[in-house]
Amino acid sequence: MLGIPSFKPKFHNNAESFKNEFDKTLSELMGKKIEKFWLMWNIKKDEWLADGPVVLEIDEKRFEFTAYQLDEFSMTINSFELSEKLDWYGGGDEIPLAWKENPKAELRNSLNRTIKGINILTYDFYEENNESEYVLIGVEFVLEKESESDKENFFSIYNGLDQNEINNTELEVKNQIKRMEITSYKS
Repeated sequence: MLGIPSFKPKFHNNAESFKNEFDKTLSELMGKKIEKFWLMWNIKKDEWLADGPVVLEIDEKRFEFTAYQLDEFSMTINSFELSEKLDWYGGGDEIPLAWKENPKAELRNSLNRTIKGINILTYDFYEENNESEYVLIGVEFVLEKESESDKENFFSIYNGLDQNEINNTELEVKNQIKRMEITSYKS
């Protein structure tokens, strides 16, 4: 799926189910550092293919994040090899793809900073209609600040309307974002 033959993401659209599955795993990342990240890169156009997973290396494990449709989000761990040949739905040489390590300069500054917090992000699509229905859209890593005025202390991966988006600042959208904090896991 998504250009990776062996990739089998498990999508969630509910923050509670995502938290139930990954609370322990994510809480164990507190105090660790994002060492590297990889993006699926279109070699011909020299640009990020935002439909492919975003891969983070933390504590010698690869965490693969994928947004899909408008309200689905997946996290898998070491589920495929980065050396595996990529083929975007049979596009072959028309869409030559490779994994590119740390390609976004603004996010390279987020590497090797201690993870101080992790939030599951939800978004209210219906806020303007005075109805609320928060859906899971992503994960936000809160990193140690380099200075008190540092506002680029995040590594967020979230659904950008059927493709991945990544950012190094706190995601805010007119009071439509709610965060579900990951805290120390209690069994």
